[in-house]
Amino acid sequence: MPEFVNPKYKDAEKTEFKKPTRLECMMQDFPVILTGIEATKVGFTSISADMCFSPVKNATADGVAMQKKGTAPGVAASGEADQYAAVRKIMRSIGCKIDEAGPATYSGISVVPGPAIVLKPNFVSCSAEYKEKFPTPSNINISARSSLVVIGEGVTIKSLTLDGALIIECEDGATGEISNMEVTNGGWENVADENLEVEFLKMRGYSLNKVETNKIVFKKDGSIESDIPTLESTVNDVPDEKTIEKEIATVPMVENDTSASKNEIKDNLSKSIGNTTSTKKKSIENSAPKTKVPRSFSEPEPDDVGAGKKDDKCACAIM
Repeated sequence: MPEFVNPKYKDAEKTEFKKPTRLECMMQDFPVILTGIEATKVGFTSISADMCFSPVKNATADGVAMQKKGTAPGVAASGEADQYAAVRKIMRSIGCKIDEAGPATYSGISVVPGPAIVLKPNFVSCSAEYKEKFPTPSNINISARSSLVVIGEGVTIKSLTLDGALIIECEDGATGEISNMEVTNGGWENVADENLEVEFLKMRGYSLNKVETNKIVFKKDGSIESDIPTLESTVNDVPDEKTIEKEIATVPMVENDTSASKNEIKDNLSKSIGNTTSTKKKSIENSAPKTKVPRSFSEPEPDDVGAGKKDDKCACAIM
């Protein structure tokens, strides 16, 4: 590979080095040195820079000067903001409704700070997996000031309206589904501060103030742990024996009714009352700071978990 010198200068006249220069070689020059049949095997893939390349390599002062010239600043604040932007772009491409925050300036660097969406690699690792994790994207609504963090392979998000901060975590070996959920809270906010003592925060130009956060954890034992007070538990979904007997007493019976037919009515009423109760979404207030929901909160039909049996996965759902 041919080598070259790429000096960085302090002044426009190029009379003083900014730092010691060095010999370099560029990987993109490699195809140029190939000859014969080897040269015919060379190809390339071109991807928009905002989806694949946002280096964090420059001092903040240098980044400010570069941004004024229309060049990407390549600093901590822009690198983080560009990561959030790439996730938003992918989510919008499949039909999710993601608002866009207005620009903000930190230590002279202008960025679009949010919404800040962090999808961990064990949730999605490539753009093709987004459709699997968000199967009904038109039901995903995230406001401009929101922050969303999703952790865990087993979680699926079918419908979510978020205006604030939410952390969704699914333990290894567990499965979970977010459906018909609305979360509104104080959220997280960036606080601009150029006098921060922590080095990486000083580089970025702001600290994060977590005003209010809600969190949902799908546990491996099949339970759901949440600090959302309106999350309903199984107790509210399953009618008790007295309620069933009271409903049976109001049903007119014909003369030749058998005990078997009464049992059938009882079973049907149990299902009917349970289904009716489960549709009363967010009607039960729970004052406890944590809500542990047993496995029977919602178990999927076989189609929901593939060819395996229900017990193959700890499937839970927030409906």
